Amino acid sequence: MRDVKSALAWMHDQSLHGGPKWQHKCQSSVRSALGLPAWATSARKAYEMTPKSELHYTPVSEVPTGAICYGLLNTTYGHAWLAAGNGMGYSVDYKRRGYIDLCPLSLPAWTKDNKVHWSTWTPMGHVKVVKPR
Repeated sequence: MRDVKSALAWMHDQSLHGGPKWQHKCQSSVRSALGLPAWATSARKAYEMTPKSELHYTPVSEVPTGAICYGLLNTTYGHAWLAAGNGMGYSVDYKRRGYIDLCPLSLPAWTKDNKVHWSTWTPMGHVKVVKPR
């Protein structure tokens, strides 16, 4: 598993050079950034596989850098993105369809009352995150 700094560097590199290959592949982009094999067919499935004790729902300001964020959970596939710190995260299809871009964690379509679902759990172990100050 990649450390947070390396995962964020991977996402940043993809945002600059990755091309439009990530359309509708949000969960895949997050696990690729973390250097992990596939463990779910969609963000919603990944969220549903996460043990309830490992899920958090907090204000955006409390989401640790490197956490896996989940949204649109009332849709068929849901959405996943990687927290990048300072209220930002890397996501696919936000600014450019098929590309990875840095965006606010607090987008109304993904959060409610400026809160977001997140976890550090994966079937291969926990993501080591950087807690907000």
